[in-house]
Amino acid sequence: MFFFKTSLMKCGAFLFSCICFLVNVGGFGQIVINEYSASNLSTTTDNYGEYEDWMELYNTTANAINLTGYYLSDNKNKPSKWAIPSGSIPANGRIVVWCSGLDEVNGSNFHSSFKLTQTKAEELLVSDPLGNILDSISIIPAQLGHSRGRTSDGAATWGVFVNPTPGSANSNAMQEYATTPQFSLVPGFYTVTQTLTITSPDANVTVHYTTNGSTPTSSSPIASGSITINTTQVVRAMAFSSDPNIPTSFIETNTYYINSPHSIPVVSISGDNIETLLNGNQINPYGTFEYFDKSGLMVTEATGDFNKHGNDSWAYDQRGLDYITRDQYGYNHALQHKIFSTKKRKKFQRIILKAGANDNYPFENGGAHMRDGYVHHLSQLGKLKLDERSYEPCILYVNGQYWGVYESREKVDDPDFTDYYYDQDKEDLQYLKTWGGTWSEYGGIQAQTDWDNLRNFITTNNMAVQSNYDYVDSLFNTGSLVDYFVLNSYVVTMDWLNWNTAWWRGRNPNGDKKKWRYTLWDLDAIFGHYINYTGIPDISAQANPCNPDSLPDPGGQGHTEILNALMDNAGFKQYYISRFIDLSNTVFKCDNMLALLDSMVALIEPEMQQHTTRWGGSYSDWQANVQTLRDFITDRCNAFNQGMIDCYTLSGPYDLMFDVYPVNSGNIDVNSLNVTQFTWAASYFGGIDIQLDADADSGWTFDHWGLKNHAVSPDSMQEQVILSITASDTIIAYFIPDTATTTDTTSIPPDTTTTDTTTNDTTTVEPIIEPDKEFFMPNAFSPNSDNFNDVLRVYGNKIKEMHLMIYNRWGQVVFESKDQNLGWDGTHNGKPLNSGVFAYYLRVTLTTGELIEKSGNISLMR
Repeated sequence: MFFFKTSLMKCGAFLFSCICFLVNVGGFGQIVINEYSASNLSTTTDNYGEYEDWMELYNTTANAINLTGYYLSDNKNKPSKWAIPSGSIPANGRIVVWCSGLDEVNGSNFHSSFKLTQTKAEELLVSDPLGNILDSISIIPAQLGHSRGRTSDGAATWGVFVNPTPGSANSNAMQEYATTPQFSLVPGFYTVTQTLTITSPDANVTVHYTTNGSTPTSSSPIASGSITINTTQVVRAMAFSSDPNIPTSFIETNTYYINSPHSIPVVSISGDNIETLLNGNQINPYGTFEYFDKSGLMVTEATGDFNKHGNDSWAYDQRGLDYITRDQYGYNHALQHKIFSTKKRKKFQRIILKAGANDNYPFENGGAHMRDGYVHHLSQLGKLKLDERSYEPCILYVNGQYWGVYESREKVDDPDFTDYYYDQDKEDLQYLKTWGGTWSEYGGIQAQTDWDNLRNFITTNNMAVQSNYDYVDSLFNTGSLVDYFVLNSYVVTMDWLNWNTAWWRGRNPNGDKKKWRYTLWDLDAIFGHYINYTGIPDISAQANPCNPDSLPDPGGQGHTEILNALMDNAGFKQYYISRFIDLSNTVFKCDNMLALLDSMVALIEPEMQQHTTRWGGSYSDWQANVQTLRDFITDRCNAFNQGMIDCYTLSGPYDLMFDVYPVNSGNIDVNSLNVTQFTWAASYFGGIDIQLDADADSGWTFDHWGLKNHAVSPDSMQEQVILSITASDTIIAYFIPDTATTTDTTSIPPDTTTTDTTTNDTTTVEPIIEPDKEFFMPNAFSPNSDNFNDVLRVYGNKIKEMHLMIYNRWGQVVFESKDQNLGWDGTHNGKPLNSGVFAYYLRVTLTTGELIEKSGNISLMR
């Protein structure tokens, strides 16, 4: 879009004499910035063989200058960003400083502590040891492989070098680029044919354009009049000057969709050889990436490189892509939009465009076109201790051609990801990956060595010794290990540990995630689909949760060995088994899993008919595959409980109801969960301790635990207790106001009896009404004739009149009372109602005359 391009691209060659291609705001000192390039993607290498950004300094004097203590910076607000530790610049000589971020001087090789980004508003500055700025310039983007510099060494005028001269005399400078062409029509979606004009403000230029995604050349059609856009197409234009000293312009690229509506975001990619890549040739072409939100608005665009994504799935006709924005092309440094609804992040250098991979429809038998995205999304929403590829479905167009349903995915195994979320940059990472073999993506040999040392310590020392376990816990996020195994066990992954496994840690002491942790990779081979590459013993929905525990170290990196060694530690074992149970009551609860699946299906379902028209198969066949996936999830939920009993010698499960009293007075931690919504119903097992922790809200203090059928350890007055169950129960955490004064501190709910678990004495107590409340309405009761919370009543001694109505889920009134002494016993028409949640409406007139209306939910528990 022409109005999104940098202002540089709008400047015509005729402005050259006015701006001299940059603003020199510093004084003209002894040392000047002579040339720079942030477009060095494949032109000049440093002493490490890397293509780094660079700047050239020039000594304008006849004497050598010692550079020790001089400063370089890319930020005018931090002019002393990098102090040159040593070195000199000869008389009338030059040095090249690599802007690599390495922060070192190695002989004659200078590496600053910062890097350059030419499409940001950055500056270059050089200052003397006293902090006096000798020279400063604003960085202006250049095209790939070009540089900007003084027209000759030390000159006051600047130009563009299509052949950069780092370390050599500046020569053959050209004028500013021709102005980028301007389009009369914004990119986007149109219902009828459109007319486009393309212009340039420059004199003596000719604008050439293409409509097939290719780069315009001097042989392409000339944009001399109106262009009719009657089908979906990509229009790309470039200005060519008749002056040989004026380089061609940047390319303007706009995609126009004619009568092509979509209900999800749309990505348009265009460029030379992109179709060649997508046809199966493993090349790395560059091109443009335009992102349109679901309303059809083009919200961001960038230019970068494309390469293949996928391995087995690369054999399909619909293939995946990795995209990398390259600042070196001079257009943008990132896709700048909040692409993923689950993340706040708004800048992405890298994006994966995934075509369902081995769950692709129609190219993989049984494909639902969403399995991997589904599990990553499930894990992310459930806040598991893993790094997931965020998911957002999209439609892909390639050079104006419809390419079907894809997924935009956040790239996780990437320094941009770790730096943004955890302040761990490329140089800080130790990142290991197993796909058949194992290699160090970042961190070199030391990453593997450090992992091997940790693995050896765990497997050769007794983890039941707490000091040994604590040492491991200081280096290894054991919660991430647990979640990695629990998740892959629950979804019955058949392609992990020896494949698709990644784990890493950060080494920046000031960053986050300094312990080894796991990343989710491809999860297509799940829920009974695709190939059992790992050789798990049971791929059915009835697979035991503990099956991964017995795997013979697939991949050879010790993940299962480490898990089993840590199981010797009682605390870890309790956490591992309980984590299965906790997640089965939340993230892996069947209602939650199916609701998430249905919501994701609903996003792509309107698009699948056109997708099957493009790639084959049928809409009904895809629906059948989705139903198969849904059935497997349901069967897996139903089989889970028996699997836990068989694996870990448990009993139950038993229904538990968790609550706090009074309402909004606190929360309860149940093992790994922080429960904040009450009343909370869950199913837990006997034979494994349940760890409880009462968390008081501000203004409240924990008082005690109340249970019907069990005792807690060490006693009910402690915030942190252990519960072992043999039956169903109701567990209530009682809190009292910080400033409350009362002779009865038990704060038991109305109309209840409670058993003191230390004396077995039964005491009936009256409700405690909060000092600032005139009446109290309970939110749960259990009418099971045990004299424990059997009747629901409204309590308070300032009630003059009241009207209570209780409704079932269909809106039917099941109880009504205008008598404060008449409570509800959980029956309707003389018949007891089943456990459930009921709505209520309460209208109270106080003795002061104040009228209060209240509504909410009540849990009936039997």
